[in-house]
Amino acid sequence: MDELIRDWSTLPTDLLRLICSHLLPDDFHRFHCVCKTWKLIPPLPVPCPSQCPIPQSQWLMFYHGFNRKELNFFHPLYKDTYRMDIPELSGAFLRYSKDGWLLMSRGNRSVFFFNPFSKEKIDLPDLPHHYYFTSISFSSAPTSLDCMVFAINACFDDLYFSVISRGQEQWTWCRTTGKRVFYQSQTSPVFYNELVYCLGEDGTLGVFNPKDFSWKDLKRPVNPYSSVDESYLMECDGKLLAVFVGKRGRGVSVYTLDDSKMAWERVYNLGNKMLFVSRAVSFSATKAVEAMANKIYFPRFCGKDGVFFSLATCRFESFGSCLSRKDLSNMKELVHCCWIEPTMKTHCEEDLNWLSTLKPSYTGKKFTLV
Repeated sequence: MDELIRDWSTLPTDLLRLICSHLLPDDFHRFHCVCKTWKLIPPLPVPCPSQCPIPQSQWLMFYHGFNRKELNFFHPLYKDTYRMDIPELSGAFLRYSKDGWLLMSRGNRSVFFFNPFSKEKIDLPDLPHHYYFTSISFSSAPTSLDCMVFAINACFDDLYFSVISRGQEQWTWCRTTGKRVFYQSQTSPVFYNELVYCLGEDGTLGVFNPKDFSWKDLKRPVNPYSSVDESYLMECDGKLLAVFVGKRGRGVSVYTLDDSKMAWERVYNLGNKMLFVSRAVSFSATKAVEAMANKIYFPRFCGKDGVFFSLATCRFESFGSCLSRKDLSNMKELVHCCWIEPTMKTHCEEDLNWLSTLKPSYTGKKFTLV
């Protein structure tokens, strides 16, 4: 009988390494503390969120350091932070994220796509003018044939638009003046039903049609609050969804757009959905685990704890702590950040050439108002 009893320290090295491959960093440190034998297991390679055993993981990605080349990845449920040193992003600014890709800018005119997990890069044609957009977004992964980049700059009563599609050699610029004032909110534009929707600070919607370069203001969707500090726009289950946040976080509400009435309708329960919001990008996702559903995740921290808003309790909370507040007082907000879902898919050289699939250029298209 005694021959069947084995000490934990005598487990095969291959088995221990297999166990380590499924541990997050904090758990791996605890693993090393079990005994001297386990401490001899080689350290894990530089952590990468895409290698972690977390289903459908959405991570908050933010810069660390002045030179903006070291990225941190934070998971709100597991509260672990991964760090990646990416020299290719040194001095670049984060603008938007989608399908695992980042849209970055560097200097006055350089704009490029970058995948932080596969380290693939796609250069866009340089901007004809300095980068001064209020916000920018793209329709699909830059390796897709139908990828389009749209940027808007709202300046007093002037609106400036810039568009480029995959295969085009230069950006198309448009401008409109003398019309109704539209102040773009901090949220990025959303591609929806072949149109581009922009959310104004007062809750109104502006719609850009890339086919004929027309712009239309939709008056009827209005802000549910007279005083809003933050607002975010995204698509969820085939509908436009907006999150409005009152001053200092007092009053958080979710609305969906009724296309037939062009009016916002209040949503009190997200079901199995969860929302991730930030200045750069906002999106919805199906729950990864039960505890994450029906919540809105913000790029904010209370100490080292990530903060979310629970629609069930109508309070700001955090996993693994006793945090429960009605507002965002004394919470740190990250500005140069975005939410991202890792992808490790690699592409051939042709996919990474923005000009490999030429399309008719829109340059010189007359801008119209509706």
